[in-house]
Amino acid sequence: MRYIILFLAGLLLPLSIHAQSRQLDAHEHGAAKVMMAMEGKMLQLQFEVPSDSLIGFEYSPESEKDRKVFAYAMTILSNPTNLFDIPDEAECIPVGIKVSQTLFSGEGEHHEGEHHDHGDDHDDGKSEKDHDHDHDKDHDDHGDEVHSEFQASYLWNCHHADDLDSVQTRMMKVFPRIEEIRVQWIVGDRQGAMELENQDGKIRGWR
Repeated sequence: MRYIILFLAGLLLPLSIHAQSRQLDAHEHGAAKVMMAMEGKMLQLQFEVPSDSLIGFEYSPESEKDRKVFAYAMTILSNPTNLFDIPDEAECIPVGIKVSQTLFSGEGEHHEGEHHDHGDDHDDGKSEKDHDHDHDKDHDDHGDEVHSEFQASYLWNCHHADDLDSVQTRMMKVFPRIEEIRVQWIVGDRQGAMELENQDGKIRGWR
């Protein structure tokens, strides 16, 4: 099983590299990325979506309300059947789940030391109070640069993989802030891409 998991990880590597190269463009509120790979009896689905599209914010949850919203999202993501519907005929059994997020990574935060050092290098006649005001304004102006994402990866063992001709998505029903799903798939020696823009969308195209 470990060999198969590693093989699928390698299979998705080109998709991961492509996604990372477009990371800045890909962080679009309302849009989610789904990557699917199937080899033999193993099916893997990965997705990445901005935190705002799941929970309505991209900062570390502080209030009780935000913590409850975050906990609900993590509970939903921990069960792939909440998000994907695989045909019963394929008899796919979940064998691996991984969920992560970057809300607590501090990514995109501004460091006060850097701003203070910059201020010390220039004598522009402003008072210390003026510099503090400018510093606070810089934080306000750049607040929208802080991004965070949720990622999930699911692995199934499908006893009748030949009967798998599509995967139904529920992502837009469960998380209504998602308006578009951009899909890339690899099935055997075939690959393709598609965009889903309605709640009843299916990932398909290899048959």
